[in-house]
Amino acid sequence: MANYLTTLNHDLQGWKKLILEGKASSNFSSAPVFSLFRDICLILHETNQVLKEDGVIKSDLPNMNVIKEIRHKVKTNQGKDNSEIFIKILNQHKSFFGDDIDNLGFYLDNEILASSTLFPTFVFDGTILSNLPFDKEIARNFSSFLGSLIQDFINAINQPINLTSKPMKKLNEKVYSTKDIWHKRFFKEDITYNVFLTRLLFIQNELTTCVWTEKHLDYNSQNCNLDKYILLRLASIKLYETMRNILDIRNREGLNQHWETFNLNTLDNLINQYQDTLQGEIKTLRNMLHYDNKGVNFYDYIEQKFDEDSKYLDELIETIFNDYIHNIRNAISVNINIQSYESMTDTEKISRRLKSFSNELFN
Repeated sequence: MANYLTTLNHDLQGWKKLILEGKASSNFSSAPVFSLFRDICLILHETNQVLKEDGVIKSDLPNMNVIKEIRHKVKTNQGKDNSEIFIKILNQHKSFFGDDIDNLGFYLDNEILASSTLFPTFVFDGTILSNLPFDKEIARNFSSFLGSLIQDFINAINQPINLTSKPMKKLNEKVYSTKDIWHKRFFKEDITYNVFLTRLLFIQNELTTCVWTEKHLDYNSQNCNLDKYILLRLASIKLYETMRNILDIRNREGLNQHWETFNLNTLDNLINQYQDTLQGEIKTLRNMLHYDNKGVNFYDYIEQKFDEDSKYLDELIETIFNDYIHNIRNAISVNINIQSYESMTDTEKISRRLKSFSNELFN
């Protein structure tokens, strides 16, 4: 059994690679960056805890309070706080963009809804990074900060890299298109409907991050390389949280009434298939987020699985993406049908904004 530091080192090396090399992608700042930052904060928080417990470091590394706050956003099903979170996110958009014109932003990967500005607002809410709008400068600055922190941990544990790695693919990718919508056209008076829809948007951002990562990592190899390792690490975490989120909105009282409204009963068979076949394995992989200095860790586990069956990694990755991630992402996109919502013309925006200014002057 390998030392837990082996898993920790390969996690840090993998996410460092995603951040440093991934930013060359034209779509990195549109969706993946915020989800990956949250994941990195999760790993950094777990790293900080276990290294302190083991005496490798003597105290928390810098800005760990910010890391901890973002780390807890791994669960996008925030239970009883759903309504409060939705209201806070919407109010932030209205505060910055106004409540009289289009104030919600969406990104489209060709015809597929990829992400929205609601997700980063949720992730960074309550932190020093909670400023709108989320532009590329914020992404770059935070990327540099996290990169430095990752390197501090890598230096502290001082472990070798056992897995080979190739540079991330430089694709001639089509830039995500954008669409802005007024919140009064997108949401309804029914708070449960709005919470349900927002939760779908959170899921979509996570799935888009998986799709983006799979496209950019050069993981095809007969052996277990770092790229395959980190892809399975990321995808297993996100599929677990996605399915937990989906099961929650399908079953939670007050939200479940909207399951058929969005025609998501088309996913029922897929959900049953997941529960009958893959759920146990995905839960095992996801729970290895917590580093164990006495037991089996993620690196040990997949190394053992690969030794027993050389097809384990490839078949599991293929199942995760082809059976679940792509199908769920497509279903959510089709049923939200973002193109059916009208965006304001420039003329309408100007007219509405002038009317708002006039009302402020004379009231």
